[in-house]
Amino acid sequence: MPMKITLKPRAARDLGSPAWVITRTIAIFLVSQFIASFIVLAALSVVHPGQNPSDLLDNSIPAQFFYVLFAEGLAAGLVFVALRQRRLSLGFIGLGRKPSQKDLFKGLVGFAVFYALLFGASVLVSVFFPHLNTNQQQQLGFNNIVKSSDNILAFLALVVLPPFGEEPLMRGYLFSGLRARVKFWPAALVTSVLFGAAHLEFGGGAPLLWAAGIDTFVLSMVLVYLRESTGALYAGILVHLLNNLVAFGVHFK
Repeated sequence: MPMKITLKPRAARDLGSPAWVITRTIAIFLVSQFIASFIVLAALSVVHPGQNPSDLLDNSIPAQFFYVLFAEGLAAGLVFVALRQRRLSLGFIGLGRKPSQKDLFKGLVGFAVFYALLFGASVLVSVFFPHLNTNQQQQLGFNNIVKSSDNILAFLALVVLPPFGEEPLMRGYLFSGLRARVKFWPAALVTSVLFGAAHLEFGGGAPLLWAAGIDTFVLSMVLVYLRESTGALYAGILVHLLNNLVAFGVHFK
């Protein structure tokens, strides 16, 4: 009797069509935020019965830390799930090798270039869009810091965690998925527009945070270039972390 050979399904060559990659990126972002919020609010309801969990979240540094931890962790985790479904390795999103000295050097140079580009963008906006309000301050939470432990949790949540959730999603999954089907500039612009739009803070009736949107758009353009030129996410993670460090120092000075 002839031996029956079972062939394993082939790995996909990419993450799908550009429209599918964009849609799934947005879905991963929203789902991770929703699940993180649900977990933290449910835990607060159990620990503090009879109190409004939303108010507790707004005033609890540990609760806000865990919200960020869960949101960023879930975003990265869902990216890995998406890769597994397509039978793709971590190398597809720029995590296929160890960090190198080249990543460190390019990250430091990229950080300097980012601030030069940001200064240029600010000048152009003031010239061509003089009525655009770019002096708004982004609401980062963590407004009730009273202890050194609160400072540590805020630092971890605002400086350290976001690059490890946002880079695998935006420059890893989204940019790499688009880049597999389209040229660099369209992939870079779509990635950066979506990244900037995510920081405009829609809803709530408040004005859009154009300063944050412009800042993160320019940042993303530098990060996608680093992803393209190094073939990995490490230099971009370093730039993202350093930018968050500067913002943290300015906001909590």
